[in-house]
Amino acid sequence: MDTTPSQEETQEILKWLNRNRRVLLDLYKNQYIAYNANGIIAHSKHLREVLSIAEASGQKFVIYFVPRSTGSVQILPIRFRAVVRHDW
Repeated sequence: MDTTPSQEETQEILKWLNRNRRVLLDLYKNQYIAYNANGIIAHSKHLREVLSIAEASGQKFVIYFVPRSTGSVQILPIRFRAVVRHDW
């Protein structure tokens, strides 16, 4: 059995990840998850454990590490004033 997802399956898997990203960040922080377009197959803080459960399922899957936190960048405006020197 070929365990590599096709291009169509890969697109569906990425769509699932994008739709469920917030839930994953809330429930599975700092964990590995094995998932496919149908949902999560396994999750754990240990990669080997996730791999063994996912491989035993017989389904095609992708591994993703859910980060502990996500950063955001905020660009603040910078205002310049003209500084003029006068010799009074």
